[in-house]
Amino acid sequence: MRLLVPLLALTAQAAPRPPADRLPSPRPEPCVVFTADPAEGEFAAPAGLDYDSVTVGLNRVLPTALYCPRPAGVARLRMTFELTIACDGRVSRVDCARDDGAPADYVACVSSVIAKADFPAHDLPDGMAVTYPVNVSW
Repeated sequence: MRLLVPLLALTAQAAPRPPADRLPSPRPEPCVVFTADPAEGEFAAPAGLDYDSVTVGLNRVLPTALYCPRPAGVARLRMTFELTIACDGRVSRVDCARDDGAPADYVACVSSVIAKADFPAHDLPDGMAVTYPVNVSW
């Protein structure tokens, strides 16, 4: 007599993993130490990251946000995110300043993708504030 055991594990659909899980977690880099030796009458200040460094870091991860589930009945979203890039090159904070009516779970998904952006280390010890628009059309 044979015993037949249903193989539910083979037929069950696995829950899709969050899009941010497709991205590696950035490794911290040593912060750049700001050392000033201004010449007479000049002013020196930490510089942070330039526009190109920020754009490259965000453009590497943003396509992954397209895997966030599309909100029902939405054709376009224009959101604005405010993030802080720590001096070690990792994102230390992400807030959605303007969600354009997007559902909270969609905003959380895009935020978690942005949080995986990797930047060069810089010399602002309290982090660098960046405002970043994200426009999506389906």
